[in-house]
Amino acid sequence: MNDKVDIRAIIHKLVSRWHYFLFSMVIILPLAYAYVKFAQNIYQVRASILLTGQRKPGMGDEKFLKGMELLTSHTELEDEIGILKSYNLVRSTLEKLDFSIAYFEKKNLKTYEKYGEEYPFRVVLDSSVNQLLNIPISVKKITSTTFHVQASGKNVYTYNFYTNGVGPMVPVVNIDQFATSGKLISDKNLSFKIILDPRYNFDNEKDYHFIMQDLGSLTEMYRDKLDIKPISRESNIVEINVRGMSPRKDILFLNTLLEVYLANELSKRNQLGLKTIQFIDDQLSGVSNELKQAEGSLESFRSRNNILNITATADNLTKTLDRLETDKSALETKLKYYKYIGGALDNADLKNIQTPSSFGFEDPLLNNLLIELEKLNQERIGLNYSTKDTNPVVKVLDLKIANHKKAIMENVSNFIQASTNALADLSRKINEIQHNVNKLPRSERELVNIQRKFDFNDNVYNYLLEKRAEAGIAIASNTNEKTIVDKARQVGGGPVSPNKKMIMILALMGGFVMAIGSIMLRDLINNRIVTTEDMQKSTRIPSIGTIIHGSKRDQTSGIVVNGKSALAESFRSLRVNLEYLTLGKQNSVIGVTSSIKSEGKTFCSANLAVSLAQSGRKTILVDADMRRPQVAKAFNLASENGLSNYLIGACALDEIINTTETKCLDVITAGPIPPNPLDLIGLPRMDQLMEELKRRYDMILIDSPPLGPVSEYVILMKYTGANIYVVRSNYTSRNDLEKINNLYEERKIKNLSIVLNDAKMSANGYGRYGYN
Repeated sequence: MNDKVDIRAIIHKLVSRWHYFLFSMVIILPLAYAYVKFAQNIYQVRASILLTGQRKPGMGDEKFLKGMELLTSHTELEDEIGILKSYNLVRSTLEKLDFSIAYFEKKNLKTYEKYGEEYPFRVVLDSSVNQLLNIPISVKKITSTTFHVQASGKNVYTYNFYTNGVGPMVPVVNIDQFATSGKLISDKNLSFKIILDPRYNFDNEKDYHFIMQDLGSLTEMYRDKLDIKPISRESNIVEINVRGMSPRKDILFLNTLLEVYLANELSKRNQLGLKTIQFIDDQLSGVSNELKQAEGSLESFRSRNNILNITATADNLTKTLDRLETDKSALETKLKYYKYIGGALDNADLKNIQTPSSFGFEDPLLNNLLIELEKLNQERIGLNYSTKDTNPVVKVLDLKIANHKKAIMENVSNFIQASTNALADLSRKINEIQHNVNKLPRSERELVNIQRKFDFNDNVYNYLLEKRAEAGIAIASNTNEKTIVDKARQVGGGPVSPNKKMIMILALMGGFVMAIGSIMLRDLINNRIVTTEDMQKSTRIPSIGTIIHGSKRDQTSGIVVNGKSALAESFRSLRVNLEYLTLGKQNSVIGVTSSIKSEGKTFCSANLAVSLAQSGRKTILVDADMRRPQVAKAFNLASENGLSNYLIGACALDEIINTTETKCLDVITAGPIPPNPLDLIGLPRMDQLMEELKRRYDMILIDSPPLGPVSEYVILMKYTGANIYVVRSNYTSRNDLEKINNLYEERKIKNLSIVLNDAKMSANGYGRYGYN
């Protein structure tokens, strides 16, 4: 079996059905043009931003300030994109913009959204009243100061713009009012003013309307419109695209979104520094009061006792006591910090954790653990925007955070235990020194205590002031790593949708696909034999030839073989092929039949007989179809005496033989239609007739009844040496060939060939050839 695809045959089939393509184009191209003409214009706005970069310290190549490591952001690029599209950020952006009312104008069935452009009026809402949401409110000018307001809809929600709360739903809305510019328009669920802009006039060819939108719906709409992606796989620069009906509106939205994002990022970077300053300020307040009290006590004691300085012994004891108490204070501060860390971890308050260096002491291990924990926590927050808790990445990250917390808690517990022991030892030493101080004279002892308290508070106060200044400098010198690369701008010189060229190209392609699909579908559901390929797929009977579809003139005349048309030439070709079928035998008997009526059996028999006679062979055509005889009509002969008369013995053979205008061709017509054609064919006189005709003629053609509905041809097959089965293109169905296929497969019919009649040249791959 040949499985090769015949490309040329497919092309011929498509070309022959050109009207399918024309019909498809007539349907699709106008639809595409109408879509381009009336579809909404969509514009694209684009901005770009650098989301992560290399951190630059404020001074020098080393870290400027200790304890500020947590001011650096370590979130991944995907997390930052998630933050940019987050609901809170988009909502914060829209809160800074006046997008609650959208203005539209309609002209020629096309709607345009206007923002910051020429528009004949603006709307001022009454925020104390619930307003109708997402329903077009039409405004038509009547006079220079009056206009007509209309709105209608079902199941419309209301919204309070003051409280940003959704109100009850209104089942039916039907507003039809006349109003004046600047005066309140009130309804049960509507209250606003329309202020006419004297700079712009109403265009009578345009329809104007506005729509009120709530903040939540606007936020979701702009989140859906945001398209954020890196410019390349390795780059930290992302492009932010927004598509909408108003490019000015989208440009303002994108620029504001980036400003809010950068402000939030800088605020987040400064947050720990601000909390450090707040903590120091709280400590300074208490220390300052104690310092003032100590200073006042010292001045009062000196003026009252006339003692300005203490002795060398008292001075040494005082210095030693100051040093020990300073160490004790530092250790108590550390202990207080570690307890604060432990409490923050127990309460899962990771946002407010500060590094040890923020308090003026060093613990590299704890410092690194806290920095790494903050990185993991920032990464976990970023994943909240884009993934679910069941994601394996989230589970791994949560496990890392838990391990870091455990390591920090162990470090904190060990230090608390060690610090408690060290505090006990310092307290013992301080008590010993204090015992020695008590041995000094009373006045000197009092001066030592007052001086020691003053010096301690003064040192603590100066230390806190130094740390506060460092934190302030860190905040002042802090800059944002993230920077805007390109502010928002419109892409291209006009709308990106509808793309006229692309739509027309797609329409053309769609027209071709529609036409090809229609052709394939028609062939799929068409059970008729159209081409020689169809015939070869439906039967194993060999083909002897193809009879071309004739012109209108050919169709009006029964005998066409006398001409020089392609139809006449196809009969000559059939005659030549018939030579191989009969193998050049003399006195050949050829039977011609078909499946059903109107397949051109008689037409083929008559023209084939004429063609054989023109070749010089003595030929006779016998019309054995006594049910629907057509041979007499084809040759314009009388049918008074014919085969039926001969078979019943009413006429002799010579009385039924008719000569024709064609030399060497005689015809026996069917005669009067008998009531029992099958019985007549089976009479012995039929055998005598065939024997006599074989003696007189070279070629005998029998125009037999169709094989499908009747059985005469089964009887006539015993006389035929060759058999021709006629199939008409686009008329004979594949099911009609079932009977002849069974006879052929069972070898009950010999020397059988098939002819495709009425085949169109274009469908069967034939070209045109003229004769002069």
